[in-house]
Amino acid sequence: MRRVLALWAIAAVVASTPSVGAAPPDTAKAKRVPEGEPIIVRPPSTEAERKREMREFTREVIRQPRMNQPVAKFFYPVCVAVLGLAPGDAEVVAARIRDNADALGVGAERKPGCVPTVRVAFMAPAAGPAASWLSMESPQLAHLAGYQRERVLGETGPVRAWNRIAVRDATGQAFRPQLGDQLRFPTFTEIEPLSRTDPIVTTEITGAAVLIARDAADGLTLGQLADYATMRALLGTGSPEGRVPAPTILTLFDDPAPPEGLTEFDRALVSELYNVSRNAKPRRVYNDIARAAVAAERSGRDGN
Repeated sequence: MRRVLALWAIAAVVASTPSVGAAPPDTAKAKRVPEGEPIIVRPPSTEAERKREMREFTREVIRQPRMNQPVAKFFYPVCVAVLGLAPGDAEVVAARIRDNADALGVGAERKPGCVPTVRVAFMAPAAGPAASWLSMESPQLAHLAGYQRERVLGETGPVRAWNRIAVRDATGQAFRPQLGDQLRFPTFTEIEPLSRTDPIVTTEITGAAVLIARDAADGLTLGQLADYATMRALLGTGSPEGRVPAPTILTLFDDPAPPEGLTEFDRALVSELYNVSRNAKPRRVYNDIARAAVAAERSGRDGN
């Protein structure tokens, strides 16, 4: 039995690695209205109202970047590793995450021996409850800023996830020190921004970790688990709180009838982020995601 020791050496605590998510889709939890919950009939929103609602929901789902920074994303194809499941199940989950990354415009590295930049670990019951996995002093969080560690530790439920972020210049290059100087941020006059309204920096995700309590995965399909991990790894996201105005796999561990996989909102969330320039303002990203999600919704393509 072993615990997670470092971000880049994550190992699930396993006494055994049973098959998880083996239930076929038709045995998944059936959709239902919670008993006693009132049914309220509302008129359909106008397109402008729906875009505004989706934009605000997007702002809630995406973890807010620091002031004057764009939303972080991977700059290069991701290499995926899955731990804590039977080998066959682990490969199914990893393969689906790679397929998602390719389909959504992120890209996936498939060469054997690639260095994993996305690690998903299913934690055995022996690891204890999720609240006990990490602390402010945990070495695997040492690279995070204080506010980022607080985000991870403040998460509730059976999942803990975080991204490793590198701040770069507007073209995606690492900042370089001037002769005789230590590495520092440049002044506004040292970098020509790509746009007068966009930030002069980019933020690259260089690694992502997703820890999931294995017992919480019981009854869920491997596809659902892979799609959930995709959303948590490819951009900084958290579980939605309160009313959820669009289906999303991010409700997997909270919704009694979660989606069977990525929804149109989820696809818009990732693909639109990876479609805009690296230093696009967050507001532009939110608007593009909302517009794409509403367009897909209006076309009737979202069957979840």
